[in-house]
Amino acid sequence: MSSVSTSNTYTLGTILNEVVDKNLRMFPILFKMFKHLQYVFFDIKQLTWEGWMTMKMKELPWIEPTITVDGYSVKWLDYSLFDFNTEVKGDQSITLSSFSASFDVDDTSGFAVNDTVYFIANDAGTSDTVDWIVTAVTDSDTIVVNVNAVNWVAATTSNAITLKDNAKVERGFWKRNDNEEITRPSSTYKYNEYHSYVQHFGRRIEFTKAELNKEYKYEWEAKNEAAKRFQYNLWIIFQEVNKAIYKGKNVAPGSGAQDKMEMLGLEEICRQCGTISDLSSATDPLESLFGIFETAFQSGSVLWNEPIILLVNDKFISNLSRANADKVRFDKVVENLEYTLPTISTPFGEVEIVRDPMLNRLYNYSVAFTLPRSLVKLRVRENQTFEPKGWITKADQSIRIYNVIHNLREKDLYDMELELWLIAWGMSEGTRAPYQMIKKFAVS
Repeated sequence: MSSVSTSNTYTLGTILNEVVDKNLRMFPILFKMFKHLQYVFFDIKQLTWEGWMTMKMKELPWIEPTITVDGYSVKWLDYSLFDFNTEVKGDQSITLSSFSASFDVDDTSGFAVNDTVYFIANDAGTSDTVDWIVTAVTDSDTIVVNVNAVNWVAATTSNAITLKDNAKVERGFWKRNDNEEITRPSSTYKYNEYHSYVQHFGRRIEFTKAELNKEYKYEWEAKNEAAKRFQYNLWIIFQEVNKAIYKGKNVAPGSGAQDKMEMLGLEEICRQCGTISDLSSATDPLESLFGIFETAFQSGSVLWNEPIILLVNDKFISNLSRANADKVRFDKVVENLEYTLPTISTPFGEVEIVRDPMLNRLYNYSVAFTLPRSLVKLRVRENQTFEPKGWITKADQSIRIYNVIHNLREKDLYDMELELWLIAWGMSEGTRAPYQMIKKFAVS
């Protein structure tokens, strides 16, 4: 019988040459150690099998057409799904003249003649509720109206009206009769431009000449030796990604002597939106928490019936379980990831609790972040490189390995690199945005 032995031996140098200028798929790495990131920031429905499972970036149909890339940042136009609204500008006490009056508001750009508009009374009840019709738009902050009702009672010709600064003003609908022209101009959405800088994640791996030339009897032994060097550094790189998701300050290149590029993180998003809530002194922390959930669900950017993600650390989970144990269920299974999600039932919708161990390292108090999973994504910068044979090639969504060109003959250097930025749609909602940071939630 002939021997099945090939009599071959293997070296690290041979194995490493097989992976240079190729990629490492992200899915196997995330699947083992970072399922929570995989679930929240990637699209598990877009898994494909090509040797290993590959994870594509999440597709956001509302964002993709508005994305532009300038080489070191990604920009998007962010706008609300809600119709136009504004607020009262300053306290106003007005007496009607033949049902008519002028009012000052922060912005009149969304109003037109024959629009119905509603002044919404403030929570304190010190501002009147008023229904009226626009008869003229005087300038950028003044409108002339005919008042129909004050506090749900038909208005009188000389009704006195009290309006408080920052009371909500909501546009209703435009009216016309049969056989009248449609004179209402088209509505135009108001948008803000946001951007996230790319952040570089990488490591340089070094192999000495002796290590590269050491012979192994079996190929798997050589592969395992090479994998040990790369694998640990891959875990560290993804831990850095995990930290940047929260702590990224969105830093531009060349901002300062010590500043390097950073992507947009959740903490910075909440700072910009004004949605950081410290519940340490809340009279009823649980009521305050559900109030934050309500705000997130009522955002104009959250899709109907979509659950809100609640990224939490262990202290937050402990406090929540004591305060609301009967509302927490462990019945949602993400089959693709072999992952079980506890959920909270609220009157506004489901809240999916996603435990992130990294939050235990970043905060020594209970902390949580809300976000809509459909509107946030991590995006890989798709580098283009010149190949003499293939001309321009487009990088796929993976970690790349490159051989470093140098003059040191006794060693080989390899660079692993991944470049990411974070997109978060719905920031233009400001304090009504679905991105909320909750600090120091506790129950007695």
